[in-house]
Amino acid sequence: MILNDPEFVEQMEGWGACFLPDQRLSEYTSLGVGGLADMIVIRDTEAVEPVVAGLRERGVPWGVLGGGTNVLAADEPLKRVLLHLAPGPRDVVFDGNTVRISAAASLGRSVMECAKRNLGGMEGLVGVPGSVGGALRMNAGAYGTEIGPLVRSVRVFRGATGITEKLTASSLGFKYRKSSFAPDDIMLSVTLDLPDKPFSQIIEYVKQLNKRRLSSQPLKEKSAGCIFKNPPGLSTGKMIDELGMKGLRVGGAVISERHANFIVNRFDGTASDIFALIDIVRQRIHKAHGVELEPEVIIWKN
Repeated sequence: MILNDPEFVEQMEGWGACFLPDQRLSEYTSLGVGGLADMIVIRDTEAVEPVVAGLRERGVPWGVLGGGTNVLAADEPLKRVLLHLAPGPRDVVFDGNTVRISAAASLGRSVMECAKRNLGGMEGLVGVPGSVGGALRMNAGAYGTEIGPLVRSVRVFRGATGITEKLTASSLGFKYRKSSFAPDDIMLSVTLDLPDKPFSQIIEYVKQLNKRRLSSQPLKEKSAGCIFKNPPGLSTGKMIDELGMKGLRVGGAVISERHANFIVNRFDGTASDIFALIDIVRQRIHKAHGVELEPEVIIWKN
């Protein structure tokens, strides 16, 4: 435990935040790995500013945990407190074709809430796991759909200044699997502009995509989605497959036989197993193609 201040913890409760010491990150991440970490669950986004200010006054480093579906956390205890926004009862609010969604909301559930109101544009993202905030940070995309082009504005707490701002889409620098958000920015909510589309058409398309995912991705195993980004004009999964690395195992971590750009935690593996497998893949791809693979997952090491 790196935060040991009972008075501050009591203050946080009054602001709408809850301190949870020594949490196992393996229980919060889709890969099922990660060491201990102190967490602060934020139930009221107004608590973010005073909580961060209090941590800074005490010299306590901090970070942000979203849905945990795109994170690879090391096995050692994390030397920073993680802030986690809790979903609430009014995470999705509609005004015609405009929808405001809390960053803590599930991306998949948000897509379907929009679909029920005949609002499309997001259906390609329905199978992407994680929170809306995480989707914004990574400009999540699938099957030709990205969240970035749908964004009108984002309400964000700027870690560098300690101030909450409303940023327009044009200032957010959305690109392939990235945005211009700083690592210590905390997305609070997003406003999207969505086109009209009949619910029946959206559902039919979602069913088609779900069939494709089931046939091509290891959805029933612990993973963090694609482990590497695709280099320009290349398919990482295809390169890994062509080198015969499907099924390659280090400890409990395995390169999926279903999709070569997925590493699955099949046998109660550790983060160290996954890091070792990542290193093997990067070395072999570099030797064969001269390409430096860049992780798509967010890596947490002290």
